[in-house]
Amino acid sequence: VITSEETLPTADANGDGYQDIGWHVEIDPATASIMTYGSSKKEKLWKMGRMSHENVCVHNDMKTAYYGNDENPGFVFKYVADNAQDLSEGSLYVLKLDGPLDNVTTGQWIGIPNTTPADCNNAKTYAAAVGGTNFFNVEDVEIGPHDGKIYFTSKSSSRVYRFQDNGTTTGVSDFEVFVGNTVEVYNITTANGIVPEQWRDGMDNLCFDNEGNLYCIQDGGRNHIYMVPPCHTQTNPAVKLFAVTPAGCEPTGMTFSPDNRFMFVSMQHPDGSNATVQTDASGAQVKFDKESCIVIARKEVMGPDAVKPTVPTNIPQVAAKLSNLEVYPNPTSGLLNIQLDADKNANAIVHVYDMKGSLVRVVSKTLQAGKNIVTLDLNNLPEGVYNANVTANGKTYSAKVIKK
Repeated sequence: VITSEETLPTADANGDGYQDIGWHVEIDPATASIMTYGSSKKEKLWKMGRMSHENVCVHNDMKTAYYGNDENPGFVFKYVADNAQDLSEGSLYVLKLDGPLDNVTTGQWIGIPNTTPADCNNAKTYAAAVGGTNFFNVEDVEIGPHDGKIYFTSKSSSRVYRFQDNGTTTGVSDFEVFVGNTVEVYNITTANGIVPEQWRDGMDNLCFDNEGNLYCIQDGGRNHIYMVPPCHTQTNPAVKLFAVTPAGCEPTGMTFSPDNRFMFVSMQHPDGSNATVQTDASGAQVKFDKESCIVIARKEVMGPDAVKPTVPTNIPQVAAKLSNLEVYPNPTSGLLNIQLDADKNANAIVHVYDMKGSLVRVVSKTLQAGKNIVTLDLNNLPEGVYNANVTANGKTYSAKVIKK
């Protein structure tokens, strides 16, 4: 888990040369502590640079990260780690378009120094010095699961830009405004007909579902949550209004469960005087007068109309115990074998997720008492790190898999 520090107070309390705050910080979820990267010293991700960080998006290769700084000037950065799954050492770049913003479709990655503590402390100063393009308060950067393009927000102009990254030395292409602009008006289809809605300001957070639909979350304007399908273009708009938020509220973030059945949205500082009562999926009467994290799902998944899952009759009533889980070859270039022992017959299901949490493979298997081998075909998956989860009788066993 990588958390991002947005504020920039000046202090170096321990005298190590690095300013104390303004960094990405990686947390090991197994220990709930800051990563040590093979040493005994817990350190922040210095080489990724100090700035007003809002987020970071890590590519499936587990080496490349994209992020921006929520400042003016606001830049788009790219960081390429020396080794996969270790962001403590690597090279830092800033995006420089080949011409004025909104008048050019190509750009280059310009390297900036990050060797010494002074280099790392002054990443945004170096970015300006080499001519990095100012995108005015970059709040979020995400990778499209459907097209692999890089999407990012410019809060000040309330736009979502996107581009194709062709590599560190080749640069970027297809740079364009994907959606937004403060004055842009989109026609929203409602049950009562077409309603024109001005996009307004404050484009903040982004989130993709597995189908490539982009959810755009506003901090400002009307604090709406828009959903923009992959077919949308500025010349042929397809913007949908997904949610309006309580009075005074800023929707601050969104994520999905890996199977996309559940969405989680955080709601910040709604008015304490909000009195409207609503019925939630459990039948409880709630009102949004305090900060909340809410879960949203389709009505057939959650709530009084939810369809209860059918339990197959051939699942053994006594839970099987699984042991000796092994995956091989690992790394794999194609076929992956998952070997495990079961003490009795059981039905199992294997889910494979990429590091963004997207489900990329699912296989069902009837296990026999004794040794079992489940073979998965990963040939058409991109190189990177994946999680393979084997679930049987309510228990899940996990293994990390590297596709090369």
